Amino acid sequence: MNLLITSSAHGQDCAIALLAATKMKTAVVPDLKAALARLREEEFSAVVVDESLLDASARQMDVLLKHLGTAVPVFVNLATSRADRVARDAQAALRRLDCERAQARKAAAQELRGRFKDELTGILLWSEEALTMPAMPAPAQARIKLLRELAERMRAGLAAGE
Repeated sequence: MNLLITSSAHGQDCAIALLAATKMKTAVVPDLKAALARLREEEFSAVVVDESLLDASARQMDVLLKHLGTAVPVFVNLATSRADRVARDAQAALRRLDCERAQARKAAAQELRGRFKDELTGILLWSEEALTMPAMPAPAQARIKLLRELAERMRAGLAAGE
């Protein structure tokens, strides 16, 4: 869902255009106070802010930005922009957000993969060394072999995910 903050008479036209462009319902509120109330109630994908409200209060705007959660802010000038332009701007911002999130997930996965590989290498080395110890009881040897096999499967799974 999107949130459009505007006191413009064109707000409903923009909400309709946003629905068509983003395939998400858009709630329209007239001011920053109402927007903060809505942001406390639910999550939004995009928060479209009419630039005419930016002069209202810098403090209120700071509070609004802190309460966006995962929503992407989109600043538009409804006095000079048509509804289709506002919708395109919001759609572009949502696409950028999707790309940034995908890149962040990829980076996090690569980091975890690297950490797990190092740990798995250690497990494999120590298990191999443990298996060469003289007089190791058979049950302990069997468990270490299972541990080594599990670590090798995990390593193969990590390699397949790259």
